[in-house]
Parts: sequence; C-alpha cells; structure tokens
Amino acid sequence: MKTQKNWGHELLIHNEGYCCKLLVYEKNIASSLHYHERKHETFVVLSGRFIVSRIGHIMMMVPGDRLVIPPMTPHRVRCVEPGTIVEASSWDDPNDCVRLSPSET
Repeated sequence: MKTQKNWGHELLIHNEGYCCKLLVYEKNIASSLHYHERKHETFVVLSGRFIVSRIGHIMMMVPGDRLVIPPMTPHRVRCVEPGTIVEASSWDDPNDCVRLSPSET
C-alpha cells in the first residue's frame, strides 16, 4: 500500500506482527519530530543521504548505515539527497505517533 507524505511516500510491505516499509524521500524535506510509545524501529539506508536527529544526537546516514530507534525516542529524518530507507519495526499502529513539531522544508 502506498501512502503519500509531504516528503515523498511510504510503501507498506507487511504489517502483521511486525512491519516492513520503504520510506521513499523525493524532496529535501524533514519529517515531523515525533516518537512512538510502543513502536521499535530500525532504519537501513538503501540510497540517498539523510540527517537523523534524536535528542542529543545528530548523524548523517548514507547507503548501508543503520539506526535503531527504541520506543519513546523523539526523532526526525531530514532528506539531504533523495533516496530510500527501509524501516523494519514492531507492528505499526497509526495511533502510536506523537508529533512534537511539524515537517520542515
């Protein structure tokens, strides 16, 4: 299933027991600053370049890099060069997202 976002789109591959998505960043826009109360995520960059911010940490991610984001960890992904991130996580409940600030251009 494809879901349009202001930064590109998500392609949901699986969401039963665990979740797998492709996050396809088409524009140089940052996601909202948000966290999940229950969801445990792992990001793996397939292509492009991204700056991922977590409270107290900022890192540049390039193809092959991975990052684990435990529940309750505020984070934001800023696209530097359009590309794709694989998100592997626990089940993705649409109600389990607390937005702290909106997306940024």
